[in-house]
Amino acid sequence: MYGRADLRRTAPWVLCAVSVVLLVLAAVLPWLLVGDRASRLEDTIGALGFIGIPVVGALIASRLPTNPYGWIWCATGLAAGISAVGGPLVSFVGGPGWVGWLADGWGFVTLAALLVFVFLLFPTGRLPTQRWRWLARAAVTLAVLLVLLAPFFYDPGDPATATPWAPHGAAGRFLRQAAFVGVYVLLGGVLLAMVSLVLRFRRASPEQRRQLTWFVYATVVNALILIFATALDLLPGLLSATVNAAGFLLLPVAVGIAMLRYRLFEIDRIVSRTVSYGLLTAVLVGVYFLVVAVLRALLEPLTGSSTLAVAGSTLAMAAVFNPARRRLQEAVDRRFDRARYDAGRAVDAFAARLRSQVDLDEITTGLCDTVTATVAPGRVSVWLRPAERS
Repeated sequence: MYGRADLRRTAPWVLCAVSVVLLVLAAVLPWLLVGDRASRLEDTIGALGFIGIPVVGALIASRLPTNPYGWIWCATGLAAGISAVGGPLVSFVGGPGWVGWLADGWGFVTLAALLVFVFLLFPTGRLPTQRWRWLARAAVTLAVLLVLLAPFFYDPGDPATATPWAPHGAAGRFLRQAAFVGVYVLLGGVLLAMVSLVLRFRRASPEQRRQLTWFVYATVVNALILIFATALDLLPGLLSATVNAAGFLLLPVAVGIAMLRYRLFEIDRIVSRTVSYGLLTAVLVGVYFLVVAVLRALLEPLTGSSTLAVAGSTLAMAAVFNPARRRLQEAVDRRFDRARYDAGRAVDAFAARLRSQVDLDEITTGLCDTVTATVAPGRVSVWLRPAERS
């Protein structure tokens, strides 16, 4: 008989299937409409970047049905699908433009409200403390008000989005300004929910700290991608859309690892490698351009070109790459991957003592101390094979 437990495990995948269908429609429908090919491809990549949200939500909710956090991600994926498919679907089927605009607006407002809970409830599915109840209530109240008021305001720059109930004149301008204020306040609630992660980290257990580190790592990387790829216009449109989609996929992947605790404690090594290679890249790029500038000033009067300066700078960077990487990696590991760094030092110290040690009891004691310092087992025992009799 189909019970409640089976329903809890099936419902997340039903929501996931609906969300994925909506996102796929949002990716396919622009190709059936008249428009710029590059713009359509960017819309397709952007829509597919959200597919990881419902999939990870279904995984978490089906594996941990009593934790509401997985259901929050399922709802977030559904809101993202509604927001993405509203406009293209109405344009393809035909109908008033305000219908697609309304679906997009409702989906966006719901998505913003759910993002508050995505940050606020991670990873336990509960508030950090009861003092944060006001933020949860404010997010829900504001989202409900914006959803109810959405049919009554529109963008004057796009008359097609005007609903039959939208007032004009001073009342229309007031509702529009109030809507913008409400949206910005809701996004401010998302930032406050991010602050709650820092406060939760201070009181968390070692396991929860690893979970929070995964989440914060993905959030910071995603924010850096958005800043450098979008705000600074460093990449062309299509490549920027691809990088942004990869950044959006990174967050649900990190959340899935943290919630399902798959290779959870690898985050220290990942953070260490990211920081070290990021700093190494920045240092090498700065030194490269500095050496190019110096060598060009010295060699160009003699050679008449900058080819030798560029070649010399490249060879210099190749020569200093490995020494710089080792020194920088050691410094970063000392700060961000302390457990592995201490374990490596303990193993090296034991290996150095082993070269000059001949007493079996002292070797056994040193081996037990090294294993305890590196992997912290609950119990250590050493079995020695008895000497064979002649």
